[in-house]
Amino acid sequence: MHSDNQQYLLTIRLFGLFLRCPFREETEDCPFIDIRRLRNLELKFQLAEQMARHPSCQENVRTTHEACYRKRMRQVVNACHARPAAPTILSHQAAVGQI
Repeated sequence: MHSDNQQYLLTIRLFGLFLRCPFREETEDCPFIDIRRLRNLELKFQLAEQMARHPSCQENVRTTHEACYRKRMRQVVNACHARPAAPTILSHQAAVGQI
């Protein structure tokens, strides 16, 4: 079972995920979509508390949310690497103080 502190931290983490995806738009298969659509914040918090008390919740959050987060971070990094570099003329002008 979780310690009180671990349970509290997991509750807060879940509640944050219930409010919004860290990437603003969740994937179509996100398990939290229906909870995020709820308007009642108290209900969202109660759900977070209940899930945090469940023995396998911590492992489920790790395998589901963190795997999604890592995958999406790789997509962001790859997209950044794929962007063309700024034109060299701007770099030259910046280097000589013309900008």
